[in-house]
Amino acid sequence: MRKLCLEFATGRTTRRGGLGLRFFLVLTGLIGLAAIRAAALPPRITAFTPAGALAWTNAAVPGVSTVEGARTLNGKWSPLQNVFSTNAGGQLAVPLNSTNKFFRLAAVDVSPTAQGFTNLVYAYGLLETVAGTGLGRIDNTSYWQSSFEGGPATNAALSRPHYAMADRAGNIYIVDKNSHAVERVDTNGLIHTIAGTHVGGFNGEGPAAATNLQLNAPNGLWVRADGTVYVLDTGNARVRRVTTNGVMSTLFFAQSDTNSALAGGRCLWVKDDESLAYFGNLTRMREWTPGGGVQTLSSGYTELGTFCVLASGNLIVADRGGNYVYSVTASGTQTIIAGNGTSNSGTDGALATATAFYGARGVWPVPTGGYLLLLHDGAQLWYIDAANIAHLLVNGLGGNVFVQAGDGGFFYAPNQFFIGEGRSVTMDYPGNIIICESDYGFIRRIRFLRMSP
Repeated sequence: MRKLCLEFATGRTTRRGGLGLRFFLVLTGLIGLAAIRAAALPPRITAFTPAGALAWTNAAVPGVSTVEGARTLNGKWSPLQNVFSTNAGGQLAVPLNSTNKFFRLAAVDVSPTAQGFTNLVYAYGLLETVAGTGLGRIDNTSYWQSSFEGGPATNAALSRPHYAMADRAGNIYIVDKNSHAVERVDTNGLIHTIAGTHVGGFNGEGPAAATNLQLNAPNGLWVRADGTVYVLDTGNARVRRVTTNGVMSTLFFAQSDTNSALAGGRCLWVKDDESLAYFGNLTRMREWTPGGGVQTLSSGYTELGTFCVLASGNLIVADRGGNYVYSVTASGTQTIIAGNGTSNSGTDGALATATAFYGARGVWPVPTGGYLLLLHDGAQLWYIDAANIAHLLVNGLGGNVFVQAGDGGFFYAPNQFFIGEGRSVTMDYPGNIIICESDYGFIRRIRFLRMSP
């Protein structure tokens, strides 16, 4: 890595809380050597308002831009916030306080090269547990206790959670299958039940208070930016909507005679205007529209894991039982994009279609043009870059084991075991990686912030 100090900007005085604070900009680029050779212009800060809105141009694309702060120009610089660069220009709000009087911009190239992967790894930092205690792993058993309500999420025993996803505010929602509920971990770390009674069953369609209506083995959810939650209520053959004011109702019913279209479902996606929904149905990807009901989008899978929907409208679908990952178009055309169909160990640095991904289960797109791939049986988190090369991010132990290691330290240690069997992987709006893992029930997070400048 090479640092380029470019110029200084005039200090700007603001008043907050009666204190006169003076802030300065240091226009700095930090980019990979390959990007230095290729870039016509280095990254440059273009604006900084008294409110702390900082803008820049000439960032590497794809890249990661980081704002760093320091009390003095020659003092210790600390990373404050990262953002993925999908175009040359960008902006974000920086914290204005007496600790950070000087600011500078760092930018790294994360294109699909060996150096790009290294830059991506070191744009991330701490691994931490967000929720779960690992109390028990017996299936069809609820470990929820009323004393968990409103307390620290890391003190709450989860019951085979299957999916975790955040809203724009940073609250994390967990579909807790065996406690028949959806919980929310607020940004302060406290956990609250937002849907279900923790007793499996069915007692009405609603609309009614979400915590008064029963769920039955919910196995997937989707969260809109505003905190509206959709629940794959598999045992009741319904997809439920939970509004931001806590009211639950049925979006659609998916059962024909005694055949539930949600059987074996593990994932859900709902378009913001509710004109389209996708969900997994064991060996079939299904779609729902208000006018057409439930139809099969694609089939022939062995045992589906989760999927994600790209901006293009195409899907990335994980087939846990077949050890493959597919690209699926909106018309249902399937193409294998990762996995060789075997249960062998994956090969770091190999073409994704030539390596093994044992129990491919969780997938999520990354703004670099690649995607994250979480393995159930293989118990690993992989990054597949835009050139379809596989890179191991987090290693783990599969089988009947209990792994909770690495908390509070740097996440990247491929020769150490940090996670258990994977359930799902998502990214929140700032770019933090959220992992739902193991029968013991843990929600882990990898912070999208470098450990040091």
